[in-house]
Amino acid sequence: MRLFKIFLFSVFLLLLIKTVTSQVQPVRTVTLKVVVDEEYRKKDEWREEVKKMVASTSIVFEKNFGIRFEIKNMGFWTSKNSQTSMMILFNDLQGTVTPEDCDIVLGFTGQHNLNHDFNGVASYLNGYILLRNVRFISSERNTLLHELSHIFGAIDLNEQGSIMSTTRPDLKFNTFTRDIIQLNRLRRFNPYVFPLPKERLDEAVSLYKQRKSLNMQELDVHIVLALLHLERENYAPMIRESLRAVEIDPNSPDGHNLLGIAYRRTGKIDQAIEHYFKVLELQPNKTEVHYNLGIAYMKKSLNEKAIEEYKKAIELNPNYAKAYSNLGHLYLEMGHVDFAIVELRKALCIYPELPEALATFGAALIAKRQYKKAEEVSLKSLQIDPGLSGAHNNLGSVYMNENMVGKAIEEYLKAIDLNPLFHQAFYNLGRAYLIMGKVDSAIETFKKAISLDANYHEAYANLASAYIKKGAIEQALSACEKALAIKPDYANAYFNRALAYFTMEQYEKAEEEAGKAIDFDSLLADPYNLLGILWEQKDKTEEAQTAYENAVRLKPTFIEAQMNLANFFYKQNQFLKAAGSYERVIAIDPRNAQTYNNLAVVYFRLEKYKEALEYLRKAESLGFQVHPDFKSSLLKKIKNTTTLHAQAAVEYALQ
Repeated sequence: MRLFKIFLFSVFLLLLIKTVTSQVQPVRTVTLKVVVDEEYRKKDEWREEVKKMVASTSIVFEKNFGIRFEIKNMGFWTSKNSQTSMMILFNDLQGTVTPEDCDIVLGFTGQHNLNHDFNGVASYLNGYILLRNVRFISSERNTLLHELSHIFGAIDLNEQGSIMSTTRPDLKFNTFTRDIIQLNRLRRFNPYVFPLPKERLDEAVSLYKQRKSLNMQELDVHIVLALLHLERENYAPMIRESLRAVEIDPNSPDGHNLLGIAYRRTGKIDQAIEHYFKVLELQPNKTEVHYNLGIAYMKKSLNEKAIEEYKKAIELNPNYAKAYSNLGHLYLEMGHVDFAIVELRKALCIYPELPEALATFGAALIAKRQYKKAEEVSLKSLQIDPGLSGAHNNLGSVYMNENMVGKAIEEYLKAIDLNPLFHQAFYNLGRAYLIMGKVDSAIETFKKAISLDANYHEAYANLASAYIKKGAIEQALSACEKALAIKPDYANAYFNRALAYFTMEQYEKAEEEAGKAIDFDSLLADPYNLLGILWEQKDKTEEAQTAYENAVRLKPTFIEAQMNLANFFYKQNQFLKAAGSYERVIAIDPRNAQTYNNLAVVYFRLEKYKEALEYLRKAESLGFQVHPDFKSSLLKKIKNTTTLHAQAAVEYALQ
């Protein structure tokens, strides 16, 4: 019997070698991690059989395509005896065994209670194969050859005489299969990156369309075309191909999953969820479908359900970095920043170069005010994927913190260009326009953010701020009411209502609303600054000073509060303290001409005329119109001091 098997396999090799191409190309070595379950290990000499099986298949691929397979790791896995389907067992393999530093995971099972549905299963996207123990070693080798072809893009065919035939397979590569494998010869093995680079997608679509034109009712042609359209973000043809797939096989899990993705991406969330449920009826433990359901529930703001689905995906596959990443993203949106960071660190521990996790981690770091680190991880994410709108949005927020508003606007516009539905980027752009004094642009941008998210309370509150600057106080109060209707404890809305009342000179109401803002968020700097102004008007000097100091303590870059504190110290004749506060303003904004003028006045009062003269020169160089009486008084004081100072005064007066 053993000699007979060897003879059969020799014939098998000869038949395949006849199809060798004459084209010479460098050999690509693809590494395998082989794992066998406890039942398969009961076979005599299983190690030798597996090695021979891989070696013989490698010969065929090397002769035909310049691809060599090499077993790099060989180990064990424990298959669940309760599973009765190869597909369910295959999902379990993907959740329990990691490739580590290998390209492909090749699993073997000897489970006896499996349905006779498949002898082998493969995942093109993830690089996993599972083979079952069959009676003849030659059949197992044929199955391995078939499944390895799947890994390189080949599909099941309704055509006799091909290794990919579903009816009467032969030991040959037909022309279509050969072309597809050749196209995928240098494919990538990274579960987070599509196997083919973007520049090869059109060629792949063309090959599969040619095959589709034969009208052979081949399910996989439509599945793969849908995948390719998904990668190209062409959702209309993706939907057409997925619908055709489920028409051919109404119980196709891949067809329903792809329809779910396409409908979700085009805003048809309820239809997407229906198709995901259909997949779970067919394969209850299909990990990526629980992940996809999590995304769908997030779109519907069903956050608890989304968390449940992400956790289910992680339970099925503890190495599912994208599920950790999305869970972190959801926690961040819910305001649970510390929870988000925990999940994002898990994602990046599994795959340090997952760009979405890096971008979300950057946003979480911004929420923790760790701007330098946020900039580093956001830039890293853009090096990996330049199309990440979230990373550009992060950079905009980093630059806003550094008072580089122009650069911030550039980044927000890039984010919007990449994702025109990115409501947070519109909101941040509105804030930047507001700081630049472009009030009408800010109003338009905040309204755009609200049109994309009707419950965007932050956008309503900042719209109120823009209306206040425009003098449209009633509209500002209306926007505050809308923000508070959505989130009754939103401190910024109370502050803007306080600001509106302050503008209307209703100071008692302004003080009351500012107090509410602090009650709801004691870390918000702006209401402290407003209270400082209100209390200073009432001659509550101690309270005013404390309020200003709280504002600059909570937000050291808060120029208005620093200026108010400096002016307060000046009015209290505390000139050294005033100078310190003005100098902090200049450290934040080195081109603040008013502050240089104020410093000149402070040093004049301190009788430090040389320093006063230097600051006055700087103020004028920046275009500030110095009061002529003050300038004259300073020059007179200098002329009455040392000769050196007098000479400097003469030179300055002659400029």
